Amino acid sequence: MKKLNTYTLRIKGSHPNKLPLDRLALYLAELAKLLGDKELVHLDRVGVGSAALKVWTEPEAAPSVSERVALAVAHSGEADQEAIKALTKINELLSQDGKKGELKNPSGAVIYPFPGAKKAQHSKDLLIDQESTVTGRVIKIGGRDETIPLLLKDADGTEYRCTVKGEDLAREISAHYLGDPIEVTGKGKWRRTNDGRWILENLIVTAWSPLSTDWDSAYALMGKLATGWRDVADIEGRCAEIRKGH
Repeated sequence: MKKLNTYTLRIKGSHPNKLPLDRLALYLAELAKLLGDKELVHLDRVGVGSAALKVWTEPEAAPSVSERVALAVAHSGEADQEAIKALTKINELLSQDGKKGELKNPSGAVIYPFPGAKKAQHSKDLLIDQESTVTGRVIKIGGRDETIPLLLKDADGTEYRCTVKGEDLAREISAHYLGDPIEVTGKGKWRRTNDGRWILENLIVTAWSPLSTDWDSAYALMGKLATGWRDVADIEGRCAEIRKGH
């Protein structure tokens, strides 16, 4: 026998037999928040076809539940915030499941469609090989054959996994173990993740060089580059003349 004051949350494309119990519990929990008066709202059944979660309210709670739901679906400024959040959360659950849904009132009319979203398609990571240069401090190096693992760590904490081929080259680099940062060059294998980041999978080191730490010389060189501009009153005007070839 059909119960009065029944609200239905229909999950399109989801059969009751394929809806996991823990997932059903999440939907029902948010539906309870939406309707309110939790002690007077009860689960009737899960309908067949597209999973239809049917809940009914006791007569004394029907008017308050009806008003609460009406304000929430209208996104009224007077709506209870818990009810508004429940609508959002139900749509998030549907989105995660790649489903759409709808909420029906006791008369059977759809009062709130849930657009949901399709499940994100996980595209394969993009891999490329190219000549690359990375810098960092040698924090690990060692091996028993011609292919010697090397691990560099830059100032930001990013670690770069590299491979050194040849004992002579590895021996030169090992002299800088836990010392000043160095620069290594070679063919790098890079992977682009779904969120757009590039990660170095490995770099076959073919050359290296120490990084200059002579900051005094660097500042002096920068100072020389500025020579002659200090006395220019109109910097923008001078730049315009240079662009015109004057």
